[in-house]
Amino acid sequence: MMARISRWLDVEVGTSEIRMNTLPCNISLMDLINDNEFKLLVGDMGIGNESPKLKIFRGTMQISDIVLPDIPLGVVGFYASETMPRPPPLVAVAFGSCVYIYRNLKLFYKYHLPSNKIEESETEIWVKLKHSANEDTVIKLSMDLQGLPHNLCCQSKIFLQMSTEQKLEYLDSVEVPQKELTELACLTTMKMKSTEKMAVSCLIVGTEDGEIVVLDPHTFTEVTKAKINTVKSQPHQIVATGLFNIDYRITVATRNKCVCILKRDWKEGRQLFRTDDHIIAIEVMEFDKSIMVICCDKTFSCYSKKGNKQWWLQLDCRPVAITQVPVTHLGVTLVAVSLVSGHLNLYDGKAKRDSMFVRDIASVIKFGQLGQEEHVFTIITSTGNLMLKILRRTANFTAHAAGIETSSPPIGKPWLIPKKSKLFLEQSMRERENAKAMHVTFHHELNRLRLVAGKTLLEAYTKSDNALGLGALEPVRLAAEVQGLGPIFRMTLSIENTSRDRAVIGLSVLFHTYATSYKVTNPYIKIPLLTPGSKLKFPTKVEEIFTNVNPDIFFRTITGQTEGAMIKVLLLKEGKSNPVLSAVVQMPPTDPMMVPYDKIQATGFVE
Repeated sequence: MMARISRWLDVEVGTSEIRMNTLPCNISLMDLINDNEFKLLVGDMGIGNESPKLKIFRGTMQISDIVLPDIPLGVVGFYASETMPRPPPLVAVAFGSCVYIYRNLKLFYKYHLPSNKIEESETEIWVKLKHSANEDTVIKLSMDLQGLPHNLCCQSKIFLQMSTEQKLEYLDSVEVPQKELTELACLTTMKMKSTEKMAVSCLIVGTEDGEIVVLDPHTFTEVTKAKINTVKSQPHQIVATGLFNIDYRITVATRNKCVCILKRDWKEGRQLFRTDDHIIAIEVMEFDKSIMVICCDKTFSCYSKKGNKQWWLQLDCRPVAITQVPVTHLGVTLVAVSLVSGHLNLYDGKAKRDSMFVRDIASVIKFGQLGQEEHVFTIITSTGNLMLKILRRTANFTAHAAGIETSSPPIGKPWLIPKKSKLFLEQSMRERENAKAMHVTFHHELNRLRLVAGKTLLEAYTKSDNALGLGALEPVRLAAEVQGLGPIFRMTLSIENTSRDRAVIGLSVLFHTYATSYKVTNPYIKIPLLTPGSKLKFPTKVEEIFTNVNPDIFFRTITGQTEGAMIKVLLLKEGKSNPVLSAVVQMPPTDPMMVPYDKIQATGFVE
């Protein structure tokens, strides 16, 4: 029997200095400064009297930490801008009822979940409780409060857990509840319109009320909201696949032993399948959208994207965590499952391809690029130790590689696998019977698409909302570039004549802005003669106008979010009443640190 060869290289970590208490949802790998050196971000809940912190590691060395106001519920990174060069990603950290957004590891924005109004019947009981002075009345009203059919607010739940003497003291220190804060349960991200590594992503928030909220990456406002299921279900984990602007699937593992699915334009999700025991974690495979589930009954199961159970395994011990292990150069995606026995097993489907033994329980596992290495296993144990394992470049995950014994079925009569399934035959028959109708429908939709494209093109030329010329001005190109941190920007306008034998004369440029938003130093520019093949640049100064500076300006984007943040550049031609060309410039947000001090002081926010 050949000796076992480890596929992993262990990295020495100073375990005596690193102690962390975290969850799988609080760990993320991201390129913080776009230098292709990925950092490890860990939302540490703290051990003992330590306060929660967001810790940043470069390899095995901690380089920074940020004190958090509460216990983190999720840590994710995402890109929110398409400008080039690409700005660094934002870091989102979820707490009880809000999400903190960090830019360059500094607090940039606070998003608070909207509060819910408390039921009138519950409010009426609290009004009576505030005016009650004896124990009998408090006991009777407490029974009435406990008998309400709807879900009570947090203040009512705390009140019902107290003794009668504690309730009387508690009533003197609290007010009648009017609104209930919506609690956050989990957090994830999803690409908007591109699968590129640095593409813009949106935030997806799961609430304790059983709702999924999608936030805009620029304004951090609600884009869409939907219920997880027809029956109220609290989300435990969210996995998003697809693109928000095209088509997507949001898979939600709930605390009610079920997995739900939510698709584009759905206002309410539906249950995909139920499990026999509580769900620990799920993973959605990229290639076929199958769902891997580990449960408390020591099972590891695989479900199809339609919710049908494909196979399941009975594990030796209770599973703790699960993660995908994509090995791109081998063209295989494995699934890693950690057990309470300290073993970390890697599966290709239901076949075990590798097994590692960790001297402690691997409570958090993550696979991906760390530093310059593309295939690194990050492990955080239950005692808070950090372990790193790098995949060898010569590693192979075939059935008999490195002495891994696999069970193979006995050689015998081959399986009778039909070449054509019943579903395939029914689909073929349906296509033959409705061939004409399908052909007519296809051409109808194609003609509709052409009509919509033609109308859009005609409307663009009618409104002169195009950056390319038409007819005699076809060689003329118009472009604009904005530079600066604000509130004073430098806008450079470029006008190019790509023709080889014709010159253009009689042009001028007009800037159209909102008077309450921006002020252009030179709003009208006369363009000299454009010789063939020439390109002229005209710089001008654009200043943002501050009328009312809110104190929350330091935690949000102050410009670039409304229609007033757009400047329209019109190219005019002598003898023509309509503009011949136009370009819409989306002004970038002003950096809050660049806001004039006198503007802030004038509003009375500075003592």
